[in-house]
Amino acid sequence: MTAHRNDSAAEVLPSPHTDSKAVRIAARWLSPILVWEGTRTRTEPTLVISLRPCRRIDVRLWEAEVGEIVTTDTGRFPFRHMLSVVTEDGLAPIDYDEAFDILDPPGAEDRAAQRIHDAAADAEGLPRQLARFVGEHDLRDGVHRVGNSHYFAERCTRRQAFWRRASRAEVAALGGQRT
Repeated sequence: MTAHRNDSAAEVLPSPHTDSKAVRIAARWLSPILVWEGTRTRTEPTLVISLRPCRRIDVRLWEAEVGEIVTTDTGRFPFRHMLSVVTEDGLAPIDYDEAFDILDPPGAEDRAAQRIHDAAADAEGLPRQLARFVGEHDLRDGVHRVGNSHYFAERCTRRQAFWRRASRAEVAALGGQRT
């Protein structure tokens, strides 16, 4: 089986170890994906490409375990469309969110709730980062409901306001209050 990802091609070759769950894959590059917990500047966990690639057998021949999440990409952060899971038949494309949930099962429920929260905010057109709104408005300081989502605003005057979508923690802090 051959999987094509951009200009990379991956092909499965038989492994000499019959009892092994390892698969040999012919590709330009093959690296496992890890969950990086972040640092003081990037506090949210994210998927990263391991600094150590999969086990190299030959120039373009790699060995990876079945079920391992890998990429044929190089760099530090994987492109969302270049993630694969190793199967007995080769590399199968996998969605970024699915890969994250496989690699970090304890955080899967929280990320699913965050995706629902983000979808509601996207539907209302709320900005992700604090943005300046200039013009007539009815925004008020604090966290308030708008449609099926919530916004956070600060420094509101008659002609301008700074606003963004409210975080899940800010919405939870409101409790049952209707605003």
